[in-house]
Amino acid sequence: MEKNTIRKHRKGLGGVAAIIALCTAMSTANLTQANAAVTLNAIFLPATWGTVVKDTLAPEYEKLTGVKVNVQLIGRDEIYQKMGTLFAAEDASYDIFNLDYNWIPEFGRAGYLVPLDDALSAADKADFLPKAVAVGTYNKKLLGIPQTIHPALLWYRADLYNDAKIKAEFKKDTGATLVAPKTMKAWEQQAAWFNGKTLNGTKVYGWAAQAAKGYGNVHTWLSFAYSYGCEPLDGKFTKSQLSTRKCLAATTQWNKMMKLMPPGANDFTYDSVTQAAQQGTIATAIQWSWGAFATDIPDASQTVGKWSFTQIPGGDGNKGVSHLAEWVISVSKFSKSQDEAKKFVAWLETKNNDVKQASLGGGDPVRLSSYSNSILTGEKLAGTTTDRFRRYPTVLKAMELARPRPFFPGEEAWETLLSTQLSAISLGQKNVSQGSKAADSAINKFLKD
Repeated sequence: MEKNTIRKHRKGLGGVAAIIALCTAMSTANLTQANAAVTLNAIFLPATWGTVVKDTLAPEYEKLTGVKVNVQLIGRDEIYQKMGTLFAAEDASYDIFNLDYNWIPEFGRAGYLVPLDDALSAADKADFLPKAVAVGTYNKKLLGIPQTIHPALLWYRADLYNDAKIKAEFKKDTGATLVAPKTMKAWEQQAAWFNGKTLNGTKVYGWAAQAAKGYGNVHTWLSFAYSYGCEPLDGKFTKSQLSTRKCLAATTQWNKMMKLMPPGANDFTYDSVTQAAQQGTIATAIQWSWGAFATDIPDASQTVGKWSFTQIPGGDGNKGVSHLAEWVISVSKFSKSQDEAKKFVAWLETKNNDVKQASLGGGDPVRLSSYSNSILTGEKLAGTTTDRFRRYPTVLKAMELARPRPFFPGEEAWETLLSTQLSAISLGQKNVSQGSKAADSAINKFLKD
């Protein structure tokens, strides 16, 4: 009788389990069906991290949750302008935006961005690189979850720097040893020696970097500025300090180095630097860390596996400091689906997805744990023993001292004013002192107004 009772009890449990499983399935189905009615609209940069979201992660999220995420890819300046227009009209057409971090103070002060502190647990947030989180934060509120960081690094051609004949010739001509430079003067000497030489049948120039008027020349100049101890603005962002001794020294060195770039360098954009690096027409470069992926694409690059990376050289006894570039993901205050948008944004930057984005070429990771993840550290360039992500140790080191652009609401306008004068200096229309004074005057007027 006892056995029969046990059998009946087990049958009863089996029935309950079946009912629970059925209810769970129905609940999941109902949840997916309910979520199917939710559609999020997002704008991302058409860089690799934007295309990874559009082509891979957004479709994956829809399969998991039923929430559809439409991703539109548009250029940097277009994103900034569109956000300004939509926010001014309190337009709810878009829920999620990919932001260059320097816009956080401007749109954050205006109250246009949803705080995201509750989207991440304290333990989860602790895994993000501290500086990556800092530039997504304004007035102690997390307004942008980091998606990718890429500090400026000094790239150098390992195949040239390790060539015995080239090293011997350099030693003979300069008396110095050809190694990755630690100071601006050593780098200048190397770039000048390489500049204009024909090596292995290719004419090589000393270096390349973004130099076009707009924001490119400012972003390159900032690595010089910070590496000379230059503070472009005072601590309260009320006064321009470009005519101080340290800033003049930084600008003078930047302008001297401009003469060692390829022809047409004053128009160089990120793409121009990438192409020069792929073609092997430069010996060194200051370029975003993330951009290294493009030089290792066999069909597009003649320098696969040949680039190595080191810190930005220091100037006048200072340590080299990288200018930090980073993109974050934010939620619009006017979104009608803020909670769902926050869930998606947080999901995009889980540990697994941070690794997945990096592996797919979508920018350098924002989580500390990703830099020791075996999926990334163990990956080799196809058919070689060269580490695909060999830049990562240098990236982590750079992030210790890396600095963002001046972090205040008027930064975008500040860039425009400074860029105009940097362009005039590099084109020879003004000397360093004249251009710096003109920039100080224009920026101080802007800050006062």
